[in-house]
Order: sequence, then structure tokens, then C-alpha cells
Amino acid sequence: MSAVLRLARSGLHGGNRASALATVLVTALATTGIVAGLAVQGQADAEVDRIHRDAGRPDLVVYGTPEALAAMRPDPAFAAAGPVRPYLEAAVTLGSDPVDARITVLPGEGSPGRPVLRTGVLPAAGLPGEVLLDQAAAAEAGVRTGDSLRLTVAGRPATLTVVGTAVDLTDCFYPDCDPIRLFVDPATLATLAAPPATTTAAAPIRPGTAGRSALLVARLVEPDRADAVAARLGTLDGVHAVQPWPDTRADITVRDRIFGASLAGFGLFVLLAAAFVVAGTATARLLARRREIALLRSVGYTTRQVVTGLVAEALLLGAAGVLVGWVAGSLLAPYLQIGLGGALGRPVPRINPPALFGSALLVGTVLTAATVLPAWRAARQPVSDVLRDAPAQGAAPAWVIRLLDRLRLPPAHRYGLGAVLGRPGRSTLTAAALAVAVAGVVVGVGFTATMDRLVAEPARTGDPYDAMVVPGGADPAVLTAALAGTPGAAGWYSQLDRRTTLGDQTFLSRAVGGDPAAARFLVREGRPLRAPGEAIAGYGLLRRFDLRLGDTIEVRAGQVPLRLTIVGWYSETEDTGELLMYRAEMLPPGLAPDAYLVSAGPAGTPEALAAALRDRLGPAVTVHARSADPDDLGRYAVAMRLLAALVLLVGFADLAAALLTGARERARTLGVLRTVGFTVRQTLAQSAAGGAALGLAGALVGLPVGLLVFRLLTDQVTISIGAGPGLAQQPSAVLLAATVPATAVAGALAGTLAAARPARSRAATLVRYE
Repeated sequence: MSAVLRLARSGLHGGNRASALATVLVTALATTGIVAGLAVQGQADAEVDRIHRDAGRPDLVVYGTPEALAAMRPDPAFAAAGPVRPYLEAAVTLGSDPVDARITVLPGEGSPGRPVLRTGVLPAAGLPGEVLLDQAAAAEAGVRTGDSLRLTVAGRPATLTVVGTAVDLTDCFYPDCDPIRLFVDPATLATLAAPPATTTAAAPIRPGTAGRSALLVARLVEPDRADAVAARLGTLDGVHAVQPWPDTRADITVRDRIFGASLAGFGLFVLLAAAFVVAGTATARLLARRREIALLRSVGYTTRQVVTGLVAEALLLGAAGVLVGWVAGSLLAPYLQIGLGGALGRPVPRINPPALFGSALLVGTVLTAATVLPAWRAARQPVSDVLRDAPAQGAAPAWVIRLLDRLRLPPAHRYGLGAVLGRPGRSTLTAAALAVAVAGVVVGVGFTATMDRLVAEPARTGDPYDAMVVPGGADPAVLTAALAGTPGAAGWYSQLDRRTTLGDQTFLSRAVGGDPAAARFLVREGRPLRAPGEAIAGYGLLRRFDLRLGDTIEVRAGQVPLRLTIVGWYSETEDTGELLMYRAEMLPPGLAPDAYLVSAGPAGTPEALAAALRDRLGPAVTVHARSADPDDLGRYAVAMRLLAALVLLVGFADLAAALLTGARERARTLGVLRTVGFTVRQTLAQSAAGGAALGLAGALVGLPVGLLVFRLLTDQVTISIGAGPGLAQQPSAVLLAATVPATAVAGALAGTLAAARPARSRAATLVRYE
């Protein structure tokens, strides 16, 4: 064992330092991607679960009338229940766009669902005008402690002072979910709930009277049965909706889990490329140490000792890379948390020993597999052959020579291709590393294009509208008549959400009213919703309950039993696609919609339509334009492009290493060629031809592999968010068409740079080799 360790240590002190550095670099890059991805996935879940415990474990949120909730508090499924809290619906002005809000009082200390204070203080008792603001909304809009908050309740404006921010877990976070949550003292709530003043006759829509609504937050005896308890309570009279914690948690963490999986996947891409790089750099290091290995063999080192020592050397280099990558990935992970950074604040870097051990095991396996074969071949070469003053030259097979003869290439190009084909093992590894790099670029660009398409076409995420109108108690008949006359409005439909039960499980259902043609949902299979008794479902709901088109199901939407036939499934991401949609005519008459969704004409924009609706409808209703989440998606796209660039960098690093090794091996032959008339230009051309051939081979393999992997990975992502498969947006055709020639040109450039030094050297120096 001591002999093996001495061999490994001597290799680290000597040998080819450039190839050793390349091994450390690529393993560090691979480990960074894997550790950062796993950390992003894990830190979201861990942070949310910690906040959940700090908030008194709110396992169930029930909305309904105060009387129904008061009668529910002694339910045996509840380990503890907070007070019944009446709430007001309001609109808050954040920036230029009003946002739906819910105003309620703070529950007592220790009550389930008590918001967790992040900044500032709680509203002072008996001092009206102070508000505790939802932390996610404050971070999104840049609201700070001490700022004034403008809101409208039942058509009446009010202004409150923000004294603090807090995390509330009764729903997922803004902007993914609204209403945002505001917490005030009882005196402020009573002031805001005062009867509305008389509206002027000029207002087209009169404000309605706030309904008698309240919420109850409970901690369950058996948290794992949250869905079953929600299904039972949702059928009781006076209950409007039930929200179990598992659904809320999934909504909160879904983006970070998906992004973390993407990061870890790209880390594996880098690691796969690293395997080929390590194999190439191992060859380079063994070439530089060929005499040392032969001398060790001549003084008694066995083949097993030499191979073990060389593998141990690679593992020590890999261990350094893993340690660097583990630290870098742990430090980088908090800045890659795209979904929860604003809502929960930037997490501190966390030390994750399992990630270190797992990465070390994975990288060690790859390094061992990549080093064993070249080490075994180097250790088994005859000592007399190895001690020659130049390495043995690879001879191209006869069929390669015949092929080169038929191509009638210039001498420089012929020699360059022959040199590449004469080393089939090394050339295959180099081309494979380039193929992985090209595939990684295709996947990264495709992911970015898919995200951009989801933003540009909101129907792909289940939002086929441009502006949302929240009625706020306004008369539906008057409101719909006003919508029809709004300039720039092409059509509208209404929606009314209900927590729905199927068996002992709950999910979200949506009653759609108005013109079915105006609800232009992206139906992926089957047909659109047309008549009562029909339903279309999100892909996530079909998967959850193993449903098929044509199935008839009996559900209960709140207290209303429904019998529905599924006629299609559509693209939907809300509640990870676990949503059922049916016609509003199936519900009892007189139920007011939660919102009206309005589409703009071909030349309209969401902002222009929202402005026209505000002018038309007046201040009694809340109107806001549909908006995506460009900041988070932008960070996602930047991260994907960066990781794709890293994979490409690793691939071309391997190409450069292989070409440099080849130039070193062919130094004597190049010197001979120079003495018989090869010019500097021809010397560069032969290496460029070999690099271009490797680049061409890598691109031709990597392009179709990348497209296939991209389709498979994208389908997994879109399925996991509920939208279903088949939404992948292919990368630009121009980009794909340019990939092959661009990679070949890059290979030629790398070959030219690799041969720059031999081309400038004198023939006598090249012939000496050593």
C-alpha cells in the first residue's frame, strides 16, 4: 500500500499539471451543478416545513360562514383550532396594478396559522391604521416598513401604514397565488368594514356589500389525513372552501423542485462530459509519465500496483474537485432559489454532508471507470517499447487509407484525418465529449425557448385571458353588460372555484360561465367544453385519479353533487393541473362568479385592456392585467444558459486536450514532414482538419441525442407542473442548422491553436521530441 501511495503522490507532484488541473476543474464544475441542484430542491422543502412548524402547523384552512366554522371547532379530527376570524375582501395597489387582498385580524399566540413575523412589529392593539403585510407581496412590490398602503374595500379607498411583514401559510405565495394577506387589529377591521357610503350616480358599477365570510385554521391529529378531512368538511352547509396543507405546500415548492431537478440534471451532463475529459487527460498524463512508468516496472512495480496508484492519483484530484464543487454549490444554492427568495427571504448557505458523500461516490465511480483502462494499457506496455524516445504512432486501418485515397484530399488534410482515425479510442472519447456538450446546449436552449413560449402564450399555462375583473359584490347582470361594451374587449367568460371531493380526496373545480368560445383553453386531447354535464380536466387530475376521456364521474363541488363526463383534457398549471372545469349552469342559480376573465383583440395588450376596463367599470371593482413572472423565469433562463455554456466549455476543453496530446505524440513526425517541405500553414491545416473532423462527428451525434433528451426531460417537467406532455418548444431551426458547421469550425480553430507551438518550432527541435 505504501508503494501505491508513493506512486500516486509522485504523480501529483510531477506529470502533466495542465491535465491535472483540467481533472480538478471538470469535477468541480460537475459537483457544483449537482450539489446546487440538490440543495435548491431540498432547501425549499426544509425552509417551508420549518415555517410551517413555527406557524403552529396550519394543516387545514376552512372558509365559510362564522356560524358554520364555530360549530366545526370541536371536530375530533382537530388537535387544535384557531379562532373564527371574519375577513374582508379588498384591492391593494402595488405599483400601478391593483391586487386582490384579504384582510383579517391576527390570531392569538400559539394559534395554528399565526403569521411568522419577518420584519418590523405587529399592529398595536387599539391603534387603528396599522397593517402587517404579506412578506411575499412586500418583496415583490418593494414595500418597506413605514410605507403607506393604499387599498379599496367595497369601493371605498383607505390608507394603512405598514408596520411589519410576515409569512402566512394559508395559501401559496404572491404572485403565484392571491389574494395577498393583510393583518390588522380588530379596531382597524371594524373601521374598514363600516357600511359603504352612497356611490355617485356617475359610477357605472355600484359597490356591493361585503359578504359574511370567515376562516378557521386547524392543526390536525393526523396530518397525513388532511385531504380526507378536507373532503368530509367540504360537504357541510356553510362551508365555502377547504384548503389542506399538502396542496398548499406543493404549490409553494413546485418551481424550486423543478428548477433544482434541472440544475442537478445539468450537473450530471457536466459529469458525463467530465468522464470523457478525464479519460482524455488521463491519456495525456500517462503520455507525459511514460518513461517513469517503465522505470517503475523495471524496478519491480507490478501492473496492479501501477494501475492502483494511477487510479488513486485520479481519485485524489477528483476529491479536490469534489470539495471545491461542494463548497461552491452550497454557496451558490441560495442565489438560485427562484420561487421562495422573496416570500421567505434569502436562505443562508447550508452544509449538507450527504451531498458531499453522494457527489464523492458518484464522481469517484466516474473517475475510476475513466482511468482504469488507459492506466491498465500503459502499465502493460513492454518496457523496451515505452523507453523509446517517442511514443508509438497509431496506424490507420487499411479501409481508412482507401477512404482517404478516394477523397483526394490535400496532403495536410489527409495527414490530419489519418492521425485522428489512427487513434480510434481517443478520438471516440473526444467526439463523445463534444456530443455531450452539443446535447447539453440543445437541451439548455430548448428549455429556455419552452419557458419563453409559456410566457408568450398564456393558454399553455391555463390562463387564456388578458385581464381579470374581480366583481367585489357588484351586480353580475350590470357588470356583464358593461364588459360587453368595453372598447378593445374581444370576449369574456366567468369562473367560480369550489373545493371538490371525489371519494375521500379533494381538488379544485371551476365553473365556467359566459360564452364558451371566449374561454379559449388549450385543449390537448378531446374537445372543448360546450354543454352542461361535460367537463374538461387538467392533465394532473387525470393522472391523480387514473381517468380517461369519456369517463363519467360523480363529484361534490362544495355541497352540490355533480355528474360529469370528461370530454377533453387541457393545458393547466394551477394546482399542478389537478383541476376540473364544467359549465356554470350546473350550479344553483344566483351564485356570483369569483372573477370575469376578458380577452383583448388581436392588436390589444393586457395593460391597455385593463386600463379600458377600469375606465369603463369604475372603482367599485378590481381590474388587473394578466402578468407572468418574468424575473423568476429570467433567472431560470440565465441559469440554464450558463449551465449549457459550462457543458460546452468542458467539451471543448477535452477537444483541446486531445489535440494537444496528439500534437505532442506527432512532434517527431511533424519535424520530419517539415524537413521534406511541409510549410507552417500545412502544419496548422493538418491539425485543423483533425479538429474539424472531431467537431463534425460530435455535432452529428450530439444534435439528435440532444433533441431526444430535451423532449424527454421537457415532458417530465411539464408533466410535473400539471400541463402534460408535448409542450416542448423546439430550439430555433436556424440555431440547429448552424450547430453542425459551427462545431466543426470550433474544432478546426481548436486544432489550429493546438498546433501553433509545433508550427513555430524548428524541425530539429521537433525531431528530438524530448
